[in-house]
Amino acid sequence: MDSLTPLPPAALRFAVILGTVALTVALLLPAAVPGQPDLLAAPLAVAVVAWGLPVLLALAGGRRWAAVLALAVLLFATAASFRTHQWADKDLDWQVLAKGAIWLACGVAGILRLGRSGRLLARPPAALALAFLAMLLVSALWSPNPSYSALSGVSYLCLFVFALAVAESLDEEGLLLAIAVGTGLVVLPSLAIAPFAVGISAISPGSTGEADRLRGITDHPIPLAEASALFVFACLALRRRHGGVAVRLLLLALAAAGVATALLTQSRLPPLAMIAACTAYAAYRRGGAALMLPVLTVFVGGALAAESLAGLAALIPADFLEMFARSGHSKEILSMSGRLTIWSYAWERFLDKPVLGWGQASGMTVFQGFHAWKIVHAHNAYLQALLYLGISGATLLFAALLAQLREFVRRPVPVRDVVLLYTLIMGLTEQAMLSNMPSGSAVLWMVTVGMAAAAWGKGRR
Repeated sequence: MDSLTPLPPAALRFAVILGTVALTVALLLPAAVPGQPDLLAAPLAVAVVAWGLPVLLALAGGRRWAAVLALAVLLFATAASFRTHQWADKDLDWQVLAKGAIWLACGVAGILRLGRSGRLLARPPAALALAFLAMLLVSALWSPNPSYSALSGVSYLCLFVFALAVAESLDEEGLLLAIAVGTGLVVLPSLAIAPFAVGISAISPGSTGEADRLRGITDHPIPLAEASALFVFACLALRRRHGGVAVRLLLLALAAAGVATALLTQSRLPPLAMIAACTAYAAYRRGGAALMLPVLTVFVGGALAAESLAGLAALIPADFLEMFARSGHSKEILSMSGRLTIWSYAWERFLDKPVLGWGQASGMTVFQGFHAWKIVHAHNAYLQALLYLGISGATLLFAALLAQLREFVRRPVPVRDVVLLYTLIMGLTEQAMLSNMPSGSAVLWMVTVGMAAAAWGKGRR
C-alpha cells in the first residue's frame, strides 16, 4: 500500500486556520439566522469534516484501516435514517444533504486513488459495470425527472470509483470488518430500541406493512433485515478466522443479536437469501457444481409446470401457506406480497419504451398509474434495469454480472462471492444493486465488481 506524504508546515497551518474559521462561523450561524433549527447541526458538520478529511486522504493513499473505516461509515450513513417522515416522503432535508456530502467525499477519495485503482477499469467486470453506470447518468437526457436521474447517476459513479479504491486496498478480512462495523451500527441500535418502539420514521401505509415490524433506525423493515443478514454473515465469518475464545464468543453473541433483529423485521427473503448464497458457495467449492444445475433445473421446471397446470393455490393447502404469511392469509404468499401485481405493471411499462427505457430513478413517475398502493420501484432489480434503461442498459448490467460469475466459477473467493450471490438473489424481489439512489447493497455490489476485476486474468483455483 502507498504511504501518506506528510503535509508541509505551511499547509498544516492553513488547515488549522481554515478549520478554526469554519468552526467559528458554524457556531455563530444559528444566532445569525434565527428560526432555522437545522443550523444547530452546523458545528457538528465542521467536526465531521475535520475528522473525515484525514480518513479520506488516507484512503486515497491506500491505507487499509482507512478503507475499512470509510466503507463502514458509508454503509451506516446510507442505511440509517433519523427522519420522522414516511418512507415514501422524498423531501430534501439535512440528512439527505449529509448523505450526499458523504457520497461526494467518497467519490473525491476514489478519484484521488484512480492512479492505482484505475487499472481495474481495463478489465471486463469493471469496464462493463462502468458502462452500465455511465448509462444511468446519460439516461437523464430522456428521463421524465432529468435532474433526479442525473443526481442518481452522479451518485452511483462517485461510489463506483470509491468502491474500486476500496477493492484495491482491502483483503477479504478487511471487507468483513467493514461490513460488520457498518451494518452493526445499524443493527444493534435498532435491536436496542425494539422494546420501546419499532422505528423512528412514520409508517407508510401499503409499503412498510404492519405496525409491529421492526424498522429501527432505518426507514423500512427490509433494509434493516438486509443489514441484519450481512451482519450475521460477517460476524460468523470473522469468528471462523479468529482463534481466541473471548473473541469467538463475542462474535457469536453479536451474530445472535443480528438473528433476533432479522426475526423482528418479519422480512423473509434477506435471511433466506444469505442462507442460499452461503449454501451455493459451499456446494460449488466442495464439488457440487455438477449437481447444482440439474437440481435447480428440475426444481424450477417442476414448479413452473405445476403452477401452469393447476396453479399454486390448487396444489398447496391454504393452511400451510398461511403459516408463512405475516397477514395470516394465503393470498399474501401466492401474490408474493403483491409483487406479482407490481411486476405485471412494470413489464407493461417496459414494453412502452423497450430500447432505452424511461430513465434512471424514474419510478416516481412511472408508478403514478399504479393505484394498489404507493411504490417507487419495481421490487426486482433485473426488471427495474429493463424498465429504467431498456434492453440497451440492462444488457450491460447482465454482462457485468456474468463477468463476475465467471470469476466465481474460475477462482471462488468466500466473502466476495457470497456477497455477490446474496445480492443476485435479493435482486429477485428487491432493488439490490439498482435502486433509485445508491443503497448499501449497491455499494457492496460495486466493491465485489472491483474485487472481481482485481482477480481477472489469474489462473483457475
